[in-house]
Amino acid sequence: MGMELLDILESRVDSLVTEIEHLRKENAKLREDASVNLTVLTEENYYLKQALEEEQQLKDAVLKRVDGLLSRLQSAASGTT
Repeated sequence: MGMELLDILESRVDSLVTEIEHLRKENAKLREDASVNLTVLTEENYYLKQALEEEQQLKDAVLKRVDGLLSRLQSAASGTT
């Protein structure tokens, strides 16, 4: 009976070692995937910030032109040029 229990223990240890190896491989894969995803998100964030900055610059330019047109209209309405 003692050898039987030892055989069961040995089998269970082998099973646990196999599971640990599998989990380590899975963990490494998940870390790699997370790293790749972080790189992709960092790049997307960079391009989105650039696009937002360009939109803000365009908005500022449009507002300046509109302000200029309003000033011209006010000047023309008040008779000054």
